[in-house]
Amino acid sequence: MKYFINLILLTLSVSCTTTNKQNSTAYFGGQIVNPKDKYVLFLKDDVVIDTLTLDNNNRFLKEYQSLDEGLYTFKHGGEFQYIYFEPTDSILVRLNTWDFDESIVFSGNGSSKNEFLINLFLQNEKEEKYMYQNFYLDEHDFMQKIDSLSAEKNSIYKDFVAHEDNTVTEGFEKLSNAAINFPLDRLKEVYPYYYKRVHNLDKIPEISEDFYNYRDQINLNEESLLSFYPYQNYLISYLYHLSYELKEKDSTKNNMTVNVLNSINENIESENIKNTLLKRVIVNDFLKSESTCSINNEALDIFLKNCTNQKFIEQVESLVNDSKYVVNNQPIHNFDVTKYNNSTLTINDIIKDQNTVIYFWSTEYMSSEYLINRIKYLEKTHPNVLFVGINMKTSNDNLIADPYLKQLDSAKQYKLTGNSYAYNYLTSKYPRVIIVNNKGVVENGFTYLDSRKLTSEINKLEKN
Repeated sequence: MKYFINLILLTLSVSCTTTNKQNSTAYFGGQIVNPKDKYVLFLKDDVVIDTLTLDNNNRFLKEYQSLDEGLYTFKHGGEFQYIYFEPTDSILVRLNTWDFDESIVFSGNGSSKNEFLINLFLQNEKEEKYMYQNFYLDEHDFMQKIDSLSAEKNSIYKDFVAHEDNTVTEGFEKLSNAAINFPLDRLKEVYPYYYKRVHNLDKIPEISEDFYNYRDQINLNEESLLSFYPYQNYLISYLYHLSYELKEKDSTKNNMTVNVLNSINENIESENIKNTLLKRVIVNDFLKSESTCSINNEALDIFLKNCTNQKFIEQVESLVNDSKYVVNNQPIHNFDVTKYNNSTLTINDIIKDQNTVIYFWSTEYMSSEYLINRIKYLEKTHPNVLFVGINMKTSNDNLIADPYLKQLDSAKQYKLTGNSYAYNYLTSKYPRVIIVNNKGVVENGFTYLDSRKLTSEINKLEKN
C-alpha cells in the first residue's frame, strides 16, 4: 500500500510539471520488483541512450528534455519491452521480473497508449499459438481466420482512439497499425510452408495472387520500424518465403541461408535494415541451424561482401574465430573456474571420467526461465551425462538474486576466473556449449542450447 501511495503522489507531481505543452520535458521512472540487475537500460533504435540506476527501493526516475516522439525500449535482466513516448509524457512502469511482460503496469501521462500496446503484444502471442494450429486449413478458410483476427483488433484500436478523444498522433497510429498487421501478415508468409508440412506434400501449394495483396502496402525499407520486432520478423519471413520458392523452382539453389542473404541484397535498399538482416540471418544460421559447429563459407562470404556495419562484421568474425578455438577430437584445453563459494578448480577436475556437456550461459542472451527449463529437460532426458554450467559473468549476482536461477544445482554451477583460458574462445560474448567425452576429448566444440542438433549430439556422446 505504501508503494501505491508513493506512486500516486509521484505521478501527480510529475504530471503537474508537464501540463504545459510548450515545455517539452518528459519523465521515465518506475519500480522493478525482484530485480535481476541494479539498473534499467533505456534504448532508442537498439542504441542505449541512458542507464537508469535503481535506488534502495528498486525505483528509478529520470527527466529528459526534448525527447523525440517515437518507440523506445527498456531492458532489465536480459528481458525487454517497448515503450512509446511523446515529448511531454511522464510514464511510470512497474513490473515483476518473475513474470516480466504479464506483470507490467503503466501509469502517468502517456500510460494509456502503452497499456494498449502491451495488451496488443500479449494478444498477438496468444493468437500466433492459436494460428499455428490452423495451418492445415485451405487458403480460403485460413484467410477467413486471419481476417477475423484483424477485424477484432482494428475494432479494439478504434475504441481506444475514441476513448482518447481522437488525440493519438500520426506516429502512434502508424506503430499501432504495424503491431496489428505485421504479425498477421507474417503468418500468411509462412502459411504455404507449414501447409506443405502438415499435409506431407512434395511441393508448397499454389496460392492465389489475392492472398498476398497486403504486400503492395508494405515498405521494406521503413527504418523507423527497424527495432520493432514484429516488422523485422515479417521481413525475415517474407525473405524466407521468396527463398523457399526459389529452392523449389531451382534444385541447385538448395542452401536456404545463401538464398536468404541474396534475397536481402536484392530486395532491401536501406543500408541499416540490410546490415541488420544480414547479421541476424548469418548468426541465426550458425547458432541454431543444422550447420551449427561448422562455417557455411559461401554464406559467410556473402555477409562479409555486403555488410557495411564494421561492428557487425567484427561480431561475426569473433563468433567464427571462437568456433575454431576448440578443436573436435582433441583434448579440451584446461581452464580455471570458481565455485560460488569462491574456491578455484579446473574444468578437468570437474569432468574427469564423465561424459559432459559444458554450457556457458548469460542472461543477456537468454531468459533465466528458458535456461532453467532447458537444462532441467536435458538432465532428465540424459541422466548419465554431467551438465556443467558456467556463468560468463564473474559476479555472483545472477545466481543469488534471480529466483529462477536458484533452481540450478549449485554443485554444478561455476563462474570464470578473471584470467581464465576460456575467455580466448568467448570473445563474441555469445553463449556456447562444448561436448566432451569421458576421456576428456572434445566431441563437439561449438553448439548451442537452442540448436536442433544438440539432442542428437548428446545421444551420440552416450553411445561412445
